[in-house]
Amino acid sequence: MSAMLDQLRTDGFAAVAAVDESLLSELRSEADWLVRRFADEGYRSDDYWFFNAAGAGEPVLYRVHNLENQGSTPITRLYAEGPLHTLAKEILGTRGHATACAMIVKMPGLAARVPWHRDRTSVTAHTMFNLSLFLDDSVLENGCLEFVPGSHLLPDDADVAQTCERGPVQPVPAAAGDVLAHDVRVVHGSRTNTSTAYRRSIVIEFAPVGLVLTGRDG
Repeated sequence: MSAMLDQLRTDGFAAVAAVDESLLSELRSEADWLVRRFADEGYRSDDYWFFNAAGAGEPVLYRVHNLENQGSTPITRLYAEGPLHTLAKEILGTRGHATACAMIVKMPGLAARVPWHRDRTSVTAHTMFNLSLFLDDSVLENGCLEFVPGSHLLPDDADVAQTCERGPVQPVPAAAGDVLAHDVRVVHGSRTNTSTAYRRSIVIEFAPVGLVLTGRDG
C-alpha cells in the first residue's frame, strides 16, 4: 500500500488490487441491466449521456451520471459504503465521503475518444481522488485511461494540450476488478474503442469530510 500511495503522490495515479469476485459479478449484472435499459428498452433521462455517431444507427451511450440514483442496489451500496470507502480513507489519510458516481461505457467499436482534461483544479493536489473500478479488462484497444505523470502538480491554468504534447503520456491497462485511483487534478483522457469488447468502469469521486466544493471544473 505504501508503494501505491507514493506513486499516487508522485505520478497522480496508481492501480491497486482487485475487488472481491462476488462483488464484481453483482456490479457487472447491474451494469448489463443499465446498458440494456438504454439500448433495448429505449430508456432516456438527463443522467444517460449519449451521442449520435455517423453510421451507428442508434444513439451511443457513453456515461450514466448520478449512478447511485438509478435504482441498482449493488451500485448504491458501493457508493454508500464498502471497499472503495476503505481505500479512499487510506489514500486521503482521513475520513472521506463519496461526492459523485458515474458509469463510463466504452461501447465496442463505437466509443469515441475522451479529450485530455483535468477533473478539477479548484482543489490542491492530493486532496480529492477518483476511484475507477473496472468491470471489464481495460486495454489500449478498447480505450484504457492514459495519464501525463506528475501533471496534478501543475498550476491551475496549465495548458492541457501543451502538457500532453510535452508528455510523456502513459497508458494504464487494468484487469476486470482492478481499481485505478487518480488525483482529480491530473491530466488524462482515453482513445476510441476499436475492439469488440466493452470497457466499463464505475467511477466514484472522494473528498475529505468537511471540504467545501465550489463546482466541477472538467
